[in-house]
Amino acid sequence: MAISKCPKCESTIFEMIENTPHHSNYKLQFIQCSSCKTVIGVMDFYNIGFKLEQLEKQIEEMDNKINSLL
Repeated sequence: MAISKCPKCESTIFEMIENTPHHSNYKLQFIQCSSCKTVIGVMDFYNIGFKLEQLEKQIEEMDNKINSLL
């Protein structure tokens, strides 16, 4: 199995930090090298799939309540 390395310093240890970029309304998760702090990736702060699943369940519950009242 290949080991991921930092493209700048070749360290193999990474960390995630949260940050809100300048002029942004949303937090992001930055994946960066623990040694030299070079950012190698960015992810959404919130798990969008999980949030959508929660909203779907809420809509289904409201729909069921409405149908039971009709």
